[in-house]
Amino acid sequence: MTKSKLSQPLENFNELKMRFKNVSAEYELLSNSLNCLEDCYYSLVDATGKIITISTEFEKIDGYKTEDILGKNVLEVYRLHKENSVHMKAITEKRVMKNEKFRYPSAYGQPVDLVMDIYPVFSGSEVIGSFAISRDTSKLQALTDKVFELQKALFQQSQKGNSNGTQFSFDDIIGSGEAMQSVINTAKRMARSESRIMILGETGTGKELFAQSIHNDSSRAKEPFIAINCSAIPDNLLESILFGTAKGAFTGAGDKPGLFEAAKDGTLFLDEINSMNIALQSKLLRALETNRIRRLGSNKEIPINPRIISAMNINPQEAIETEKLRSDFYYRLAVVTLECPPLRNRKEDIIALSWFYVGKYSKILGRKINNISDEVIHILKKHDWPGNVRELSHCIEHAMNMVDPTDTSLLVKHLPAFLLDKTLKNNILPIIIPKQNDYRQTMLQVGREILTQALKRNNGNINKTAKELDLSRQCLFYKLKRLDIDIQHEISIE
Repeated sequence: MTKSKLSQPLENFNELKMRFKNVSAEYELLSNSLNCLEDCYYSLVDATGKIITISTEFEKIDGYKTEDILGKNVLEVYRLHKENSVHMKAITEKRVMKNEKFRYPSAYGQPVDLVMDIYPVFSGSEVIGSFAISRDTSKLQALTDKVFELQKALFQQSQKGNSNGTQFSFDDIIGSGEAMQSVINTAKRMARSESRIMILGETGTGKELFAQSIHNDSSRAKEPFIAINCSAIPDNLLESILFGTAKGAFTGAGDKPGLFEAAKDGTLFLDEINSMNIALQSKLLRALETNRIRRLGSNKEIPINPRIISAMNINPQEAIETEKLRSDFYYRLAVVTLECPPLRNRKEDIIALSWFYVGKYSKILGRKINNISDEVIHILKKHDWPGNVRELSHCIEHAMNMVDPTDTSLLVKHLPAFLLDKTLKNNILPIIIPKQNDYRQTMLQVGREILTQALKRNNGNINKTAKELDLSRQCLFYKLKRLDIDIQHEISIE
């Protein structure tokens, strides 16, 4: 499709620009400070809709050359009716409009999606134009549309019994320790009820794993499981994703179901619910109280029946005190609460988890690892794992990438550098520095400490010690002799 041809610029455009000279400078200064934000652009029109100034970045968004559209009317350029133009609406109604969704065709006929803040421009009491700060959400809107399509396909598959949108059940949860078994047993009891569940836990503790398992162990198992991370989507799009849209809700909007409708009689999992803004929390609270929703732009109420499971990775009381979370909203969601323990509080599960990920990445990377060295296990158990199971997974994946195709054991040298650095610091400190600060003597003492600690970890086994330190046997013997280290004597000292 070829670009739309526009009429010639108005002859009096220079006079028009002069009238807006001070206004344009003021708003362009404002826009320049806002343009440091990603995908944030500006436009200024007069009271009739003629374009006074516009970000040149719009050329990349909609394909219209700036010099071709200056002085033209926005209705003509973007092929709009007056009632569909957010600029003209702000001028007519004389009010500021925030987070307005706007869709219009590009020069090539493809849809462009913006979220706009529009400000009427006054000269005394007269409105002489409007100024807009716009954020391009076209890619995000396309992804949102894809979500709707996938959710629709998912629901159709679930009706045929092929899939319910989950990957995990309680059988997939690894954890034989007391802490994890207690959580699993509690979650299974929750699965048998219809109460709303709040899952609490640090990032990487497996909150969605539990949510899916609860769904699959419930009476709703044959219905769809739909998950959304509330922190990953801007608030102005999150509302339409959850509730859906009615035709005319905003320019270019059509009738689309939201995730509440897509979940139907299944489970809707709302992750990082504390990221949702307070205004949207209020709307969601009403939906939870009435079990009814309204699509954006519609007055028709639609009954809903999904079970709501939500999750947070911060302390709920802290979120309430800092006004990130409405207390009534939290208590409506947290009828029953499940807490996922961090990995540092269930270190008895580290070996089983490590073997699981070794097996997983062996298949993916074509490795033949059938042994995890005692030294590696020692290091893994000593680490606090602030990133929890997800961090352990990434650590093992890194190590498996460092393994040679012919290796059969996972060794210390394969682990990420940050783990090795921490281990060395823990093993060689404190070191007594000679009072005379003799550099050579200090370095010899550090080397002696490293070797003796490695020997102790390997119970004096030369082969294992050499492998851990990535040295040959000959080199290790040379260093032991040079540093006057007696193997039997050193490993007998605790």
